[in-house]
Amino acid sequence: MNRYRLLACTLAAVAMGCNQGPPEGYTGGDTGLALARSARSKDSLVMLKDSLLAEKERQLSIQSAMIGDAATTARLISEIDRDLSKARIQVKDTKAPESGIENTSDRLTLVQKKVNVVLSRLSASETRIRRLREDSTARTMLNAQQAAQLAEYEKSIGDLRLTVEGQSREIATLSASVDSMGRENVALTARNNAMSAHEDSVFVAIGTEKELTEKGVIRREGGTLLLFGRGKTIVPARTLELEDFQVMSKSKDLTIALPEADKEYRVVSRQNLEFTDSLNRKNTMVKGSLNVTDPEKFWAPSRFLILVQR
Repeated sequence: MNRYRLLACTLAAVAMGCNQGPPEGYTGGDTGLALARSARSKDSLVMLKDSLLAEKERQLSIQSAMIGDAATTARLISEIDRDLSKARIQVKDTKAPESGIENTSDRLTLVQKKVNVVLSRLSASETRIRRLREDSTARTMLNAQQAAQLAEYEKSIGDLRLTVEGQSREIATLSASVDSMGRENVALTARNNAMSAHEDSVFVAIGTEKELTEKGVIRREGGTLLLFGRGKTIVPARTLELEDFQVMSKSKDLTIALPEADKEYRVVSRQNLEFTDSLNRKNTMVKGSLNVTDPEKFWAPSRFLILVQR
């Protein structure tokens, strides 16, 4: 029943309580107001007409709000698609630096906020439609075309919700990938740092012959039994334990202080004093401190430096 049939039925019902037939001398159409005999009947018809017009205006306002919501929702969904396209490219870039991963994570967080806004708008639109359907007066005033448009709009909302829910699931998948990449990057960075620290580490042992021999850092080789061990040379032990050495940085610790400044120390390991500031580079004796001038070449023969106090 459309609004016009409703109005006609209402007018007929009101007219039943009035005198039958048009006023004497009336030759116009049946407008309801013209047929009404009493002021009370006319007032009732005017109030009914105003009520129907107000309801119609309310419907138009609701429809206008729906159209506006639909346009805004469509725009937001397009923005979400563009943002997701960029995020997909960043996630596929397995060589992305840590800063790139953070940017992708931030982008996905913003996109999820947009998705939440769209879902909220769709829920509000669904609520409007439900209330419109539950309102008997509004439902009665809908003509066939309007009812079809409302059904089509309701279907569109359902389709949009499916699209947005799919986008939300993709965001969750991409976020999980980004988190995994972040964890891998952290682990890789830790490994690289460990390797760099390992490559930069050198080991120094300084002490008397007795001290270093007891630790197993040095030993004597060569000589003959006839000379009762004389002529033997101090050399590094075949197996060196890290705990017997002080760990130093090859690139930073360029000056190695000797325990006793007035004592001389012999370099018994394989380093070459040519790459230090030693005045007598052909000698293996140093005093005061050992200043390395070219750490790469100095430490190239061995990462273990052994200095024996004379």
